[in-house]
Parts: sequence; C-alpha cells; structure tokens
Amino acid sequence: MESIMPKSNGVILWRGSSLIDGKPIVVIATGLNDKTDNSKTGDMIQTWIMREDVAPHVAIKTGDDASVCGDCNLRPIHARARGKRKPCYVKTWQAPRSIYAAFKRGVYATAYPATARKLFADRKVRLGSYGNPSAAPFEIWMNAVSDAIACTGYVHNWRTCDRRWSELVMASVETVAEAIEARKLGYRLFRVREEGDSLQSREISCPASKEAGHKTTCSSCIACGGHSSKTRVDIAILPH
Repeated sequence: MESIMPKSNGVILWRGSSLIDGKPIVVIATGLNDKTDNSKTGDMIQTWIMREDVAPHVAIKTGDDASVCGDCNLRPIHARARGKRKPCYVKTWQAPRSIYAAFKRGVYATAYPATARKLFADRKVRLGSYGNPSAAPFEIWMNAVSDAIACTGYVHNWRTCDRRWSELVMASVETVAEAIEARKLGYRLFRVREEGDSLQSREISCPASKEAGHKTTCSSCIACGGHSSKTRVDIAILPH
C-alpha cells in the first residue's frame, strides 16, 4: 500500500534515468499543503527536476545540471563562458538546495499515479520550477495534471523532446530565429528577449513581469500552458 506522509508539503513523483542524458534524476512536487511565497507565480504546486546524486547548487558548477537543463544557454556554466547575459533566474542554493536536502533526509514519500492525480486535482501546477519537465517521461506529468485546473511550464530541449509537450508547456526560446523554428514544430513560445529587442507580432510581454508592471501572477494568468491554455499569443520577457 502506498504511504504518503500526512504532514509533508511535498512528494516524489518519479525517480529514474534522465531522458536527456541517462543520469539519475528525481522529480519532486511541493506546495501541497502550504502556499508558496513566490510573489510572481502565486499559489501553485511547484515541481523540481534535479539530479538525484548531485545537489543542484553543486551541479550548476560541475555541469551535471545538463541532466535536467539540457543545452540551455541560460545555464550558469554557459552564461559565465559568454560573459554577457544573466544566467538562469533560479537560485539553486535557495529552494532547490533545501528541497534536495529534504529529499536526502527521506522527508518525501513517493506518490504513485493514482495519488498524484488526487494531489494535483483542482490545483494549478507549475511544471519545472527548476529543470526541464521533459527530462522525465511525459506520461507521468500527463497523469498528474489530468484533473488539475491548469498548468504552466517551459522546455528548452524542444527540438528533441517528445512533441506532445507542446500541449502542456511553452518552447523556451531566445531569438526570433528560434521562435520561428519552434513554432514550425507546433509550439507556443516563451521568448527571453534582450533590452531594446522589440516584441514580435504574435508576442505580448509577460503580464507578471517587471516590465509589464506585475499586473498579475502566473497562477492568475495561466497563459504559459502550451496549447492547453486559452491564450493563443506568445509570451516574451526580459532577462530576470
């Protein structure tokens, strides 16, 4: 019989080999009982994809984050090499480090498919608060969010991952050329644009962003849900 810690704020959704490079990873969902204090996202279940054997704040230095981040240009190891652009906004030494430490202490029980559906039912879910959700099988996510109100998320490896991801998440792109390429593959887009780079004809500024005046939260907006969202335009944001 499956056992879920009654007072735990998180569960393990999946453990296995990364679909990106075959290394061991774990998917953890948090925010099941306590609301998140993330002012941008609002109240959403958060999910974290990380190496099972390397702490996330260490992985970004060694390059082991490739197992969950793929070849994303915003990985700190790439951003430092370019010496230009801000790296990924996720501060791995904060929430990801804490969640990884709790995982290592055995705080989180495993939620098998039926329980995962119940835990996510009637909730809004962020797929990949850290890491590409596509590093884990599409089926585990589709099952988990099947009774959820809505989900948001992004994949950086949109060229190579399962095309079904276009239903749930956005292709994360940085250039207009990438945007055109990803759109041809069937994705809606979330583009990180540079200062002075104008919005394209099908783009709007992220309503939860600083440049848009923080008009709303991700939880209220839910525009970044791929084709499952009612929103049809693409979203753009400045580095943050």
